[in-house]
Amino acid sequence: MDKNYIARMREKVGHEGMIFVSAFGVLWNEAHDAILLEKRWDSDEGWGFPGGYLEYGDSPMQAVKREFKEETNLDVEITRVLGIATHETSKNSWGDAQETIGIGFEVKHVAGELLKDGTETLDLQFVPINPEPKMFVPQAQKTMHLILTDNEISDQPWMREKNE
Repeated sequence: MDKNYIARMREKVGHEGMIFVSAFGVLWNEAHDAILLEKRWDSDEGWGFPGGYLEYGDSPMQAVKREFKEETNLDVEITRVLGIATHETSKNSWGDAQETIGIGFEVKHVAGELLKDGTETLDLQFVPINPEPKMFVPQAQKTMHLILTDNEISDQPWMREKNE
């Protein structure tokens, strides 16, 4: 298997700080009272949004569609931008300094049957939004809160500054 973009770049720069862009999607159920979330291979607690880091040459929109297909087997279309968040850490779980710029999109299902990949995604469920789902990291929890509050009352995307 070819190494991904981040692994290739880390071989060159080691643990020094790098900036990465990630993209994730929010898919609502028909009743608009639950969001499709995944149990991730790299976390024992909480949920994550389907999505991932951009590869070189990806647009954020391409990355969301690709990641959704890989992780859920669903083909999706983007319906709107939800928001942008940044997070900086001097030491991530792999010991690297990184700043991540995350871009969230609302998506709609256009084809395919829900199927977890069994590698990155260990479980997929439409998780009810009341109470607010427990996410796998604090940054994702803050993002979930913005989706359930700001995005539900406005079509304007939110911007969450790093470490807020």
